[in-house]
Amino acid sequence: MMQTITGKAREEMNTIEQLRNFLRTAGDEEGAKAVADLLEKADAEELTIAFCGHFSAGKSSLINSLCGKTVLPSGPVPTSANVVSIRYGRSRALIHPAKTSENPEPEVLETSLSELAEYCKNGGAYESVQVWEDVPMLAGGGVLLDTPGVDSTDHGHALATHSALHWADIVFYVMDYNHVQSENNLSFAKSLSDWGKPLYLIINQIDKHRERELSFTRYRSEVEASFHAWQVHYTDILFTSLKEQNHLWNQWEELPLLIKALLERKTELLSYSLVSSMRHLADQHVEAVQAAEEEELNTLLEEAGGEEVISRLDMELEVLQQEDKRWNILPDQEHKRLRQELDHVLEHAHLTPAELREAAGEYLESRKPGFKAGLWFAGGKTEREKENRIERLTGMLTDQVEGQLLPHVRELLRSWGDGHGLWSAAMEQELDEIRPVTDRRLIEQTVKETALSPEYTLNYCKDLRSAVTADCRRKALALADRMLAQLAAQAEARRAALASARTELLAQADAAGRYRARLSTSAAHATVLRSLLPQAAAPDALPQAAAPAPAAETTAAASAAPAGAARTAAAGAHAAAAQPLAGTVAAQPAAGGRRTRLDAAASRLQAAAALLSPYPAMQAAVRDLHARAAALEGGRFTLALFGAFSAGKSSFANALLGEAVLPVSPHPTTAAINRIMAPASKERHATADVHMKSVDALREDLKYSFRLLGLGEPVAEGWQDTVHALSPEGIHPAGRPHYSFLKAAAAGWEEAESLLGQQLKVNLEQYRDFVASEHKSCFVEHIDLYYDCPLTRQGIVLVDTPGADSVNARHTGVTFNYMKHADALVFVTYYNHAFTQGDRQFLNQLGRVKETLALDQTFFIVNAADLASSEEELQSVTRHVQEQLQANGIRKPRIYPLSSMLALEAAEQGEASLRAASRFDAFEDDFSAFAAEELAGLSIASAMQELGRLRSRIVQHAAEARYSVEEREGRLERITHIREGLEQTLLSLSDSSGAAVLSGETDELLFHVRQRLAYRTGEFIAEAFHPSVLREGVGDLRSAFASCGRELMRLIELELSQELLATTLRLEKTGQSLVRKAIQRCVEDMNHQLEGLDCTVPEPREWAVPELIEISLQESVHWKEYWNSFKNPKLFFEGSGRAGLQTKLEPVLRERIGEAVEQQRERMSSFYITLVHEEQTWQTALLREQMLETIRGMEHALTGGEQPQVWEELASRIVALEQEESLT
Repeated sequence: MMQTITGKAREEMNTIEQLRNFLRTAGDEEGAKAVADLLEKADAEELTIAFCGHFSAGKSSLINSLCGKTVLPSGPVPTSANVVSIRYGRSRALIHPAKTSENPEPEVLETSLSELAEYCKNGGAYESVQVWEDVPMLAGGGVLLDTPGVDSTDHGHALATHSALHWADIVFYVMDYNHVQSENNLSFAKSLSDWGKPLYLIINQIDKHRERELSFTRYRSEVEASFHAWQVHYTDILFTSLKEQNHLWNQWEELPLLIKALLERKTELLSYSLVSSMRHLADQHVEAVQAAEEEELNTLLEEAGGEEVISRLDMELEVLQQEDKRWNILPDQEHKRLRQELDHVLEHAHLTPAELREAAGEYLESRKPGFKAGLWFAGGKTEREKENRIERLTGMLTDQVEGQLLPHVRELLRSWGDGHGLWSAAMEQELDEIRPVTDRRLIEQTVKETALSPEYTLNYCKDLRSAVTADCRRKALALADRMLAQLAAQAEARRAALASARTELLAQADAAGRYRARLSTSAAHATVLRSLLPQAAAPDALPQAAAPAPAAETTAAASAAPAGAARTAAAGAHAAAAQPLAGTVAAQPAAGGRRTRLDAAASRLQAAAALLSPYPAMQAAVRDLHARAAALEGGRFTLALFGAFSAGKSSFANALLGEAVLPVSPHPTTAAINRIMAPASKERHATADVHMKSVDALREDLKYSFRLLGLGEPVAEGWQDTVHALSPEGIHPAGRPHYSFLKAAAAGWEEAESLLGQQLKVNLEQYRDFVASEHKSCFVEHIDLYYDCPLTRQGIVLVDTPGADSVNARHTGVTFNYMKHADALVFVTYYNHAFTQGDRQFLNQLGRVKETLALDQTFFIVNAADLASSEEELQSVTRHVQEQLQANGIRKPRIYPLSSMLALEAAEQGEASLRAASRFDAFEDDFSAFAAEELAGLSIASAMQELGRLRSRIVQHAAEARYSVEEREGRLERITHIREGLEQTLLSLSDSSGAAVLSGETDELLFHVRQRLAYRTGEFIAEAFHPSVLREGVGDLRSAFASCGRELMRLIELELSQELLATTLRLEKTGQSLVRKAIQRCVEDMNHQLEGLDCTVPEPREWAVPELIEISLQESVHWKEYWNSFKNPKLFFEGSGRAGLQTKLEPVLRERIGEAVEQQRERMSSFYITLVHEEQTWQTALLREQMLETIRGMEHALTGGEQPQVWEELASRIVALEQEESLT
């Protein structure tokens, strides 16, 4: 048996040596070196188990735990920048410095494990690190391999990991519990799966799991579904935690047993691994050869005219030959045809009908000797009769020629000339000149005097006809010959063009021949290489970890709870969640004093209205006070939450609500806008209205996602089949949300189709399902949840939005409206996440919107601050977020690091220590000051200003009550007189200057929009055409290139939409300023005209946003025309490929952007010109109403019987209301 194994090992060594020699002969030194590593590996007979994955997912800590001691440095920041191998032996480490041109053979350094940390961090200086330590598990020839984090910001880390994987026999891919579904994890796991080596997935840090948020069983099934969707083939998934060893779902103890079982099958797994690595390296070599030849092949293909042209070259050459032959004989053919057709027309022309023959006979009779007309005075009569007869014959002949001959001749020549593209206006003129001679001279000359006889008439008519047709033929052929000469010239030119085209086709045929030869050579090279590779059967069933067996879900819920937390078995059930929690010490809700202050202000206004209601002079004021009080009592405060998926928005919302209302999950949940507000009745508590998308809205969403993924238009019947066949491979990262949306829509279509366009009333459990289940939420427009809690009782409406990187991000208008109209905005980012592209676009837009807002109403949250290991680390993260915000246009951000999870637990358990640890108070204090003091204060101040105006008017009435009768009459007379002037002032109010200002402002703003986008095209191109997408091994690079192009257009569409929406805000601000200034001038003029008149500028209405023309640039650029800019990834990104593409694209993109902007210009300008006119007209009407009501009040006061003391008492009571302590 041993001999057999040894023989097989020798055979493998020989195969590896043959592969190395082949690659070396082919000039692939890098590949040959990797194969040489396999030789070394086969000789060492070691089974290498690699750990790779998410940075800071705990790879190094897992390896240390497996070793039973600290072998590798570990920590919350990336620690391994090198590939580190660990073997059994005397404790030491060998550091292999990187080779350089100055030092091609550097000396290997030996160091102790205590000094290893510094070497592991400096990956650029060292090629690899080898460690030996007393690890009994590895004594039988096992090696543990630690690799850098694949999603680290250092691109070199990922390269180091990829380059070392041929050493690995087994791969354990480690992920953070919260970020399993990140694109980096899924795509890298897919590449490992494609390698073909046994793959185990480890989801680490499961101590972060909260059973109340999501059952572990469901979490696991969702994880498995994600990897299945990505076609990641793995042997097993393990769930581990080093922090909570007793966690019910922890499989940490299974991991050493699993590795032990794998090491026991070392020989079998090593053999399979060697073959897998050889195959992978061979495939890499073939891809590299193809990439190296791609530029030459593309040149040959370009010379040949493309694949389609090559396939039809022979046919096209034959077509050219036939075409040349046709043009060669065409002039002669047409000359003959034209003459034949002309002869046919002339021969069949009916020129001598019976009437004409009769006239000819009479004419011939008059030519006979002795012809006389009459008996008397015969001489004169005879001559006249002869003249009449010749003129009659001449006229009849002319008529016959004009009617029976010339139209047919002219039509023949015209149609023939038209048919060959030769006819012109000048020829039409020449056509009129084709007119045969039919005068009396012809009549006379045709007569044969010697043949005059009764039978001669028919011969004479034949002669006459022949003379006319001969003359017509001669004149017609003169024109025909000129056209035939042109046709001959045309034929010569066409034959010359065909000869040139044939020369080009022959050159293409030559290039095509060389192209086919190169392809054949390359295919033969690959065939020879693959023939060297041995066949290897996949190993028998690999060992799997034993799954934990919890007794029940309730046990899991209890075990998963953090220390000190009293979680009930029914924590996630509908009944428990729908009821406010009892027996806890709840923190003061955010903006807790807001409702109290507003209600107090409203009651002061109602009290003032009650005081004034008995007096006719104050009825207008009473109505206004009631209206203002109602607005304060019913006033809502909208708080909108934004951020990327898994940033913790829903968790933050729950902390604000003080209860676990919204579903929270480590996977993306919120896919539709959720509004949480107070119910109008008790019955509506914990119920929701689900507004489903209309059929048209869903169709538009489907069309957009189909176009973005290059799928064309979705067909009404069968779009689901297209989606079911869709694979995530080759999809641009920015297109992944659209992929997920389409998959969810296809999965939920059958259930949702009949519900589209409806409003559904659901309970809390059903609501959570609509929010968290993507196959349902993708059909939802928005959801209104009615929930009674301290926060909503303050009139606060909480809006939880989908992630800025979700498929809904394309609906820029929805986000914009919340930015514009929300009373406060909260942007949530995760403690250890960089900003996504969606985040940056949102923040850029937020920066634009903030420019036009009077108050700074935005709060920035760094959630999950409890993950920080120290205060110093937390401050560092906060500074990083601040720098990122400032880089994205947010100048003075208010940033709050906090833990919404701890804040919610504190609210539920009444734990003061948890509340302090959550750091939530800092945010709530500032938010309360903003909502209850700053923003509510503005409304209350406005109410108090109204009371002040009323007091002044009452004081005026008191003064007027002291007037004498004569003074009152004089005052009334002056009011009547001035009133006419006030009416005239209102009539003269004009907005004529607004149109020109707004039109000019629109032009200037849109000019800057075009400039900014043109300036950023390079940035967009770099973002869309990214090395992570256009790389070797992604499959069809041409398809990936087109995918990048579509992403570029999506970025520009999105940015242009954002810019245009921001422009509407600036135009609105300009328009409102124009109206305000005009009304303000009018108010000052009116108040100046009449003493005691205290009109004010009316509150402006909320302005609508114009419905802009949808921007669609996807079809405006054909990416196959730019494919020649891409030779291979290396030349594109490291050479001049991407820069060359940018040079070609920039003028095209500027033109497309300019066209899209120009489409909007007239609509935007006319919209705001109309809006300014309407707003000014509306405010003028309100101002007139104010003026008339105030004057009526003055007149009532002057004619009424109230004593001055009554008005003075009223004024003092109004002063008391103004000075109420609760209003200060």
